[in-house]
Amino acid sequence: NALEVPKAKCDRRPVDGVVMKDFIEQIYRDNKNYEGIVFLDRDGTINDDQFEILPTVVEGIRLLNKKFIAVVVITNQPVVARGVITIRELKKINDALFEMLRKKNAYVDAIYSCPHHPERHHPDIPKHALKFRVKCNCRKPGVAMHKKAMSVFGLKKILGVIGDNTRDIVAGKKLSAPTVAVLTGDKGEDGLYDVTPDFIAHNFLDAVKKLF
Repeated sequence: NALEVPKAKCDRRPVDGVVMKDFIEQIYRDNKNYEGIVFLDRDGTINDDQFEILPTVVEGIRLLNKKFIAVVVITNQPVVARGVITIRELKKINDALFEMLRKKNAYVDAIYSCPHHPERHHPDIPKHALKFRVKCNCRKPGVAMHKKAMSVFGLKKILGVIGDNTRDIVAGKKLSAPTVAVLTGDKGEDGLYDVTPDFIAHNFLDAVKKLF
């Protein structure tokens, strides 16, 4: 059965004929009166490898909703550049995540996805995915998606960045925002960047509480 989700306000560019340096924007709620914005990673922070919602995530997002804070997910999805899924499938996955949380009265306002990967030399890349093999400014720790979200919601106040990967912490530092490494997923042990978060949290709810 098809998921019944609100129509996300996506970018109007063609789904598969898109200019490949563009990121994917899915806006589910467009309130303009939020107190501030919190950026969340997706995989390993909100959901596990089986796409199950991680413990305390619902409670943490509900707390952000209660405090009238925009909840925006920022995610790298190089599986598109690997040819594993299409842009259309990625959007459906994000819609499914929104719906899973909505059913538990926990709401994300938008999901931004980078489908790119900078490496082109791999011989096993499917031809249809080569167009996503580009250097971009949206792939975290780049902050193009974060800045677009701030523009969309009319917000300048970033209350925090929460993620399980050092990419998220570096992005938060670039934005001069408080950063929380949550000990789920990669647990901040990916080793990609030598960076120290402002806080370390055992779970998602703990991470949200660190910011307030």
